[in-house]
Amino acid sequence: MFKKFLMMLMMAAVVSFAFTGCGDKKTSSVDTSDSEVQDSAEVEDTEGGEEEQAPQGEAASDGSTMDMTGVATGDFPDFDQTREPKAGDTIVTFDVKDFGEIKALLFPEVAPYGVKNFTLHAKEGYYDGLTFHRIISDFMIQGGDPDGNGTGGESIWKTPFFNETAPQACVIRGSLCYANAGYDPSNGSQFFITQIDKCTDEDIKMYEDKGLQLTDEQKEIYKKNGGAAWLQGGYTVFGQVYEGMDIVDDISKVQTDDSDKPVEDVIINKVTVSEFK
Repeated sequence: MFKKFLMMLMMAAVVSFAFTGCGDKKTSSVDTSDSEVQDSAEVEDTEGGEEEQAPQGEAASDGSTMDMTGVATGDFPDFDQTREPKAGDTIVTFDVKDFGEIKALLFPEVAPYGVKNFTLHAKEGYYDGLTFHRIISDFMIQGGDPDGNGTGGESIWKTPFFNETAPQACVIRGSLCYANAGYDPSNGSQFFITQIDKCTDEDIKMYEDKGLQLTDEQKEIYKKNGGAAWLQGGYTVFGQVYEGMDIVDDISKVQTDDSDKPVEDVIINKVTVSEFK
């Protein structure tokens, strides 16, 4: 239990965004900087309160622009995160060298800007040849940084964008999420796939004792699917792996150094966007 608590603190700083200068590695968040995934105490609640002025950025290469006013949060009661893809859905395939393919269903209804950013990057080959530069077994694998060290990357609009959150979109096992710096806006190009496979009543109580607030529905989702419940509300969930979680598990087992960087590069050969048939 105590070990799990320490891991939770460490993870929240891991998922934080690198180029925003978010922190130090063992702090517990999912970082696009050279930090980790920040814990629930460090995750800003993006589901309430006033938003900052929405960033505009530049027009993307396809001419699209960004105006996230009123789009950063939402409630989607009919959203089914773990459903199988159906004909016409947008999917992405990660071809990982020496490991195999990971396939994820994207959620444009929940995260329109996040999906737009990821798919255009992928179509333009932005992710091809990059690495999963931070890997923490029983937590997540993180990639999408052209610098390969957690400090690089940017959105298609050349500026960070806000989280897009929904109560029904959870950071469960297999979720495809943006890494950020623990504040809004700080999403760019870095992403992570959640690998942790359990979330028990004991875990949830521990997170709640630390200040996390989950609905009964969210608790059931996490208990059923596993995942990083302490990150709820602080990260954009824009897709879900439906095939290849065994590949994610295999990647999570590679040897890493003290900064959670693989000793041998885990290379993403190509990310392909397609329509599910």
